[in-house]
Amino acid sequence: GRDGRPTTRTVNFIAAHDGMTLADIVAYERKHNEANGEQNRDGHNDNLSWNNGAEGETDDEAISLARSNDRRALLATLFASRGTIMLTAGDEFGRTQKGNNNAYAQDNA
Repeated sequence: GRDGRPTTRTVNFIAAHDGMTLADIVAYERKHNEANGEQNRDGHNDNLSWNNGAEGETDDEAISLARSNDRRALLATLFASRGTIMLTAGDEFGRTQKGNNNAYAQDNA
């Protein structure tokens, strides 16, 4: 790296525990935190996500295929990166929070 440390000392990730899941990154363009009881005001608004043509769940096979391809491409990029990878549990299986980027605040117990 530019600061003298090797690139293998980096931590690389696509999604973290305090934001959208990997599946949600390719299925939602905006947060959906309505279940949190704060009128969708909580959580950050800049998610760097895209929905491939439909917001949220869809029966459209072409959109579902595009999302699946995007998830695989993102995971392949992560696994090919130098350094330590951080993968949130369930992202490899398509776990979703239905667009909620602040699931910690959900009251659904």
